Amino acid sequence: MKLLIVDDQNSVHMFFDKMLAPGAFGISHVLHAYHGAQALKIIEEEQPDIMMLDVKMPVMDGMETLQHMKEKGFLVHTVILSAYNEFEYARQALLYDVKDYLLKPIDWQEVSELLTSLVQHAKEDTVRQLQNMLEESIEKQETPADNFTLPFQKLGIAGFGFLCMRSEDWEWLSGHIKESIVCTVSMKSPAGASMTNFSQYAADTFTLALISVENQESWKALCHMPFLSEATFIGFSLFHESAAETISAMKQAIEALKQGFYEPGVYIYDKDFFSLSATPLELELAEQIRNAYMQRDVQEVKLSIERLFNLFKRNKTDPEYVQEFCYSFLLQLNKDFITTFRQLKGNAFLSEFNCYDAASLKNMLLRIIINMQCDFKPSETSTDTDVVCRIKKYIELHYEQDLSLDTMSKHFFIGKYQISRVFKKTYGINYSDYILKIRMENAALLLKTTSYKLYEVARRTGFEETSYFSNVFKKYYGITPNEYRKEE
Repeated sequence: MKLLIVDDQNSVHMFFDKMLAPGAFGISHVLHAYHGAQALKIIEEEQPDIMMLDVKMPVMDGMETLQHMKEKGFLVHTVILSAYNEFEYARQALLYDVKDYLLKPIDWQEVSELLTSLVQHAKEDTVRQLQNMLEESIEKQETPADNFTLPFQKLGIAGFGFLCMRSEDWEWLSGHIKESIVCTVSMKSPAGASMTNFSQYAADTFTLALISVENQESWKALCHMPFLSEATFIGFSLFHESAAETISAMKQAIEALKQGFYEPGVYIYDKDFFSLSATPLELELAEQIRNAYMQRDVQEVKLSIERLFNLFKRNKTDPEYVQEFCYSFLLQLNKDFITTFRQLKGNAFLSEFNCYDAASLKNMLLRIIINMQCDFKPSETSTDTDVVCRIKKYIELHYEQDLSLDTMSKHFFIGKYQISRVFKKTYGINYSDYILKIRMENAALLLKTTSYKLYEVARRTGFEETSYFSNVFKKYYGITPNEYRKEE
């Protein structure tokens, strides 16, 4: 942050030079002008963030300076310095959005508190400006790279990188690294951003965060922090030092997130991660699926799609190519499939077809093919949300059984990460927390209304070990199962 002192008295300049230690309040440069004309030239060339402005000066006084600044569109957080306690000066200053009005002689304690506040406001304004520039870059791709240089300088960003992840996981992660976060922007499904016209139906929201770090080693340490393993998908750009590389770094984070298409995890951008080429075997499997579809052999369709996606995974085929492949394949099966499914479920299928991970895309492809093959009625056609609704009902009826995400994924033909994500989005509760809620509520009911032994209650609510059941019950209700049973 830059501070400009504008005063015709040299003693004022000497006072600030003496009292302001290097880097104090986050101020990197102190600039000096002795009248308004000098100040305007410095403002145009140096773009200071804060200004201490005297009222009575030769050549051009404080009020004239403020008037010229307004005409030229110069925005500087300004404080008036004056030896005159006159209301008219204060009234005029308010017209120019002056932040405060201080009387000479200067009280350093008062100035210190004011500088702290002004620097904070200036930083917030710069962050908002930077955030707007990033959003504009995502939406229009038109922000010149050099425009990022000044905001980076003002915020003291020497080194930086970007991370990209699903917005639903962002609140959890941001609590761990909040001190390093400069700003964030939201965007729609990066996995399908350049894919035909599906991106307009993208339902997923992703958070792109600008992270400030000191050096390459600090960036590597951040990317490999142990707690990141708890995140399902997260992508990191490479480390950068030049503000002109901001847009490139953003794109790297998005591409890195796409590297989790086949296997969730934490990924650092690797330009050679994916293969773009098709193989003859992919086309052979597509033909097998088509033949099985024509013969209405559902089991063969399932097996062939499974083999196809295993091949994609083994070859690390680019996600955009995979989606294009599936899209083109569906058009070959039924050229009207987009129109058909719009009529059945609005845009729901198109939104969910633009999947971010391979498991979700595979299961959506399978359900679309089966729906087309069996000529299901609209009420019987299944989106991911429909399937998760059925899973919820299944939990409520079969809470004593194995309800792991792996089991449900195989049973309902939906990716396990898709179950978790859609369940939380639809019902506002984590999948595992809902299972626990249903099991605990039914355990409590059995304790109150039956004479079952404790091990029987545990078994009937999905717990193999009685001791583990008792511990979970006490943690959930605050008392043991036996104490709960004895309560009136």
